[in-house]
Amino acid sequence: MNRGFSREQIERVARMYKCNQDASRALGITIRSFSRLCRKYEIESPFARRQRQRGQMAKSTNL
Repeated sequence: MNRGFSREQIERVARMYKCNQDASRALGITIRSFSRLCRKYEIESPFARRQRQRGQMAKSTNL
């Protein structure tokens, strides 16, 4: 499953791209594999980042 990707490579791609699909395409792997690698290395995926930001926006607008 790893295919030789280091934690640093996964982190960099997760920061660079806006969605998991683009990040996984950049690495040449499936979206599912990219998501698994993010969980394995405890890296916030683009999807998780977007969910977190939406939650923060909802909290700030309700104040």
